[in-house]
Amino acid sequence: MKTIKVFFIASLLFAVSALAASAQGQGNLPEGISRATKNGDATELASYFNTKIELVLPDKSGVFSKEQAQYLMKDFFANYPPSSFQIIHQGERENATFAIGRYIYNRGQYRLIFLTKSSDGQTLIHQLRIEKQDE
Repeated sequence: MKTIKVFFIASLLFAVSALAASAQGQGNLPEGISRATKNGDATELASYFNTKIELVLPDKSGVFSKEQAQYLMKDFFANYPPSSFQIIHQGERENATFAIGRYIYNRGQYRLIFLTKSSDGQTLIHQLRIEKQDE
């Protein structure tokens, strides 16, 4: 009987740890989005844009086509070239994921907030907010 209890507890612990490990993989921002932001690559970043994206920049905001948003991000990266970018928090709710990142450039930093949704196995950015961050 004691062997059955030990086996049951071990099986339960294994199942819980397997579930926790698989849950950690969900809700994460795709590496390509982080890499594109870190490198200031508007073309790569735009490959993750939905056909329409809500973009909030320091001097302009609205709903833009994928192409318009790519142009605006290219301009942002040219004016504020990244020194570093790091995801500081991410999570998910229902069918959407979000990530908050710290974007540092030579004169300050911004907080970037990504809202993504998955469709047909592809994660697309539906909203990107760029807010000035006080140091």
